[in-house]
This record gives sequence, C-alpha cells and structure tokens, in this order.
Amino acid sequence: MSRHKLHGESYIALCFHLNEKGMYFNTPFAFMRSFIIVGHKATTTPNFSLEDIPGTSGRLDILCRAVTAAFVLSHGIRKDVCVYLVLLGGEIPKTIQLRGETLRHLNPDERTTAALLKKALALPATAEWAMSTSGIFVRTGNLAEVLTDLKDARMIYLREDGADIRSLDDGGLDGSSLSDDAAFILGDHTGMTPDEEVLIEQAGAKVVSLGPTSLHADHCVVLINWLLDTNVSMPE
Repeated sequence: MSRHKLHGESYIALCFHLNEKGMYFNTPFAFMRSFIIVGHKATTTPNFSLEDIPGTSGRLDILCRAVTAAFVLSHGIRKDVCVYLVLLGGEIPKTIQLRGETLRHLNPDERTTAALLKKALALPATAEWAMSTSGIFVRTGNLAEVLTDLKDARMIYLREDGADIRSLDDGGLDGSSLSDDAAFILGDHTGMTPDEEVLIEQAGAKVVSLGPTSLHADHCVVLINWLLDTNVSMPE
C-alpha cells in the first residue's frame, strides 16, 4: 500500500479531513489521483481582483481552470482527487491543497474558484497545513515539499517531449495497473525551471507526453481523468 505524510501523520491511500473537534476521519479509495500544478507567477497574497483574475493574480486563472478540470463533473465533484497548487509569484512560496473528499462550494466558473483561493491566501500561512474552507488547505512551501509529501506515489510528469503515455511499462494508466496512488505533475505556461526539472527527476517521475502538441494544463487534466475513468488502451 502507498503510505504518505500529511499534517505530520501517516496515511495509507486515504484522504483526511478535520471535523469540528479537530479529529481525523478517513475514507479509503481504490486509488487516489493527485495533480500538482506549478504556477511560477501566481500570487501568494489575496490582493488581486476577481474582476481581472488574469491581469492581477499572476495568471492564477490557469490554475483555476485546472482545478475545475480536476474535480468538476456534470452533477458533482470527484472524491478521489487531490490537487496541489504551487504558487511561486510571491516573496514566500505557498501551496494550496484541494481535497475532493471534503471539497465544498466549488462551481465550474473561474471566479468562484478564484474566490476560494483568495480566501485561503488570506490565512496566515506556516509550514503546517491550515484549513481555509472545507477541503481547502494552505501552507508555505514549494514543489520540493509537495514531492516529499507524495514520495511514495507513482510520479508522472507531463511534458511534450516525454515518452508516449501509452508506452508506460505496466500497459497504461487504468486503475487495475496502478497499484499505488498516482501524482501527475504539470507546469504552467512558462514551463518548469531547470532546478524544478532536477527535483522532478530526483523524485523518480516518469516523463510522459499526451502528444507533441503543447496543451493547456487544464486540457491535460481532462485527458488524464478520461484515461483513468475509461481504462482505455489506445492503439499506437
């Protein structure tokens, strides 16, 4: 089983949340899918306008669309998904985590998502996770900390020049072949820095591609969810 570290506690293929008394409850899933999206210019403060998210937040709108793609279904929210937004556009980097099991108030529009992130960024952030609203947590830290959190997950880094995603050594991404949780790493419109590339390589991530054409991060998330949902083995 996959064992991770969160809030200083161990958990095995579970997603935790806090109740009113601060006690942990958990619900097991067959496997978890995590998405790590790095926003190199994304603001780490709540001082941006919901009327102009792209122009005032360091392109936080890119991350908002990725959140929608990761979670939102036609009539609900995916419960077996966790999203990590690594925000590097401020003096102190921050990470926001969204957990599908307890996520509330998420609508398909960017403004609602940005408002939820704005509320999380208004909290005093420390190295420990702090809950903003149900299912949304924030702390200081960058990509290195997230990779450490998910060190036992199966790391998959999406990059245009990677190996064809259909050539993974276990035959694909379907749930039956994923014995551990999977963490998919995506960059924003600026791509990863050389230092981040080194971190990802050291984490043992497989570098795979959805094709030679550059896609938006949210489109990549939609395709990954579809592959996992359908267990499709696409022809070469």
